[in-house]
Amino acid sequence: MRLLEPLQGALAGYCRRSLHDRNAIADVLQSAVANSYCDFHLYAEGTNFRAWMFQYVHFEIQNANRKHERTSHFDLPVELSVEDVWELALAEPLFTTLIQAPDQVLDRCDQELASAVLELPPLERAVILLRSIGEFKYREMSDILHVPIGTVMSCLARARIRLRQKLTQHGYASGWLKQEERQA
Repeated sequence: MRLLEPLQGALAGYCRRSLHDRNAIADVLQSAVANSYCDFHLYAEGTNFRAWMFQYVHFEIQNANRKHERTSHFDLPVELSVEDVWELALAEPLFTTLIQAPDQVLDRCDQELASAVLELPPLERAVILLRSIGEFKYREMSDILHVPIGTVMSCLARARIRLRQKLTQHGYASGWLKQEERQA
C-alpha cells in the first residue's frame, strides 16, 4: 500500500484521459490494483514499481474501452463554452497550473481537446497520455506498453502532430486563429 499511495493521482489522471467511459474510472483502478496484488509475487523489488502499476492500469483501460465500444452510449453535454475554454487557455495562471497540475487543466478543457485525444489510435493515445500525465520516459513507456522504444518515439511524434493539426483546425473554425496567421 505504501508503494501505491503516491501513484493514486497519476493513475486516476491516466484513467480519466484514456477511458471512453468516465464512469468506469473507479472500476478500472480497482481491477488494476486487484490484479497487480494477485501478481505481486512477480514484482521484482528495486525495479520501477510505478511503471509496473501503470502497465496493469493500461491493460484494464484497454479492456474497458473494448467493452465500451461494444455497448451503446451517449455523450454528456459540455459545461464550458468554446469561448470560455480559449479564454482560460490564454490566461497566465492556467499556464502555470498546466505545468504544476495538468489534470486540473485538462478537466477544464473543452470537448474538442478531449475528442482529439480520444480519436487518436489507441497506442498513440496511450503514449501521449503516459508522457504528458505520467511523465514517463521512453524506456518506461516501452516496458508498460510492451513495444519497442522506436515505436514509442514515433507514436508520440505522430500523436503530437495529429493533436496539433486537429486543434489548429478547431482554432480556425472557431475564429480564434485568423487566416493570415495560418500563412505566416
